[in-house]
Amino acid sequence: MNERLRILQRQPRRISITLSFHVHEELLKRSEEEGRSMSNLCAFLLEDALRHNNGVTPAPMGIGTMHANSHANNELRPRPRSPF
Repeated sequence: MNERLRILQRQPRRISITLSFHVHEELLKRSEEEGRSMSNLCAFLLEDALRHNNGVTPAPMGIGTMHANSHANNELRPRPRSPF
């Protein structure tokens, strides 16, 4: 396998999901509170869930990465799990 092919295989992948109204609202609210995009928040939450629930350590695609427009003093902190 050549180097270019290996690099292409490690690039992030996009998915599309359907969410309930309430889950969407909770994600939107939290993303605004944390100053990050909803996409970034969802990727963070999924990676965090995989790491903690399955013992899987996903490749660091952006865990802890703040949205470009966020403030440097924003902290990533654990949040209570949503009932949804």
